[in-house]
Amino acid sequence: MRGARIWLPVAVLFLLASAAAVAVPLVRGGGSAGAPDPRPTAAVERFACAQVASSVDDYCRRIAADLGRRAPLADGDRAAARPLQQALMEGFVRELGADCPGPTEPCLLPQATPPEAVRATPPEAVRRALVAAGFVDPVVRAARITDPAPSGAVLYAARAGYACLVGHVQPEIAAPPRVVGRLPDGACLST
Repeated sequence: MRGARIWLPVAVLFLLASAAAVAVPLVRGGGSAGAPDPRPTAAVERFACAQVASSVDDYCRRIAADLGRRAPLADGDRAAARPLQQALMEGFVRELGADCPGPTEPCLLPQATPPEAVRATPPEAVRRALVAAGFVDPVVRAARITDPAPSGAVLYAARAGYACLVGHVQPEIAAPPRVVGRLPDGACLST
């Protein structure tokens, strides 16, 4: 008899929680549970960044802050930008002689000779690669201390439909472009 007294309140609580789990979305959504939401859905985006722990250049924090300022992208806009992301990397291969192993991996640029020399990729070379890949009017400039890129890198941005492709090029490496939303003013990168 004592066991029934314990299980009865537990069963009642379970039924109330189940009813609330069904009723709250219906009341909040104003429709039936099976009706599709007419608004475009934005994907939840995850972000990972690696940098040298002793680095005073905290560009990972700047990238995260930049992502927070941008408009969210609908899943369809992000998917539509993927082929353009690949075209951009192919432009780096053709124009900069880069070796790009995959869409999410950095492209390796030809090393300077002698090996200890630092070879800088000028912004104009990056701009030519983007234009050759089919991008109209890309923004390419030296990264500023507030930009989502390491200090001294060449920062670039190009429109990809409603999305933007934003990335950076350093002396021996080109980071894969991130598919991101636009800034509040509608631009891909501040000039």
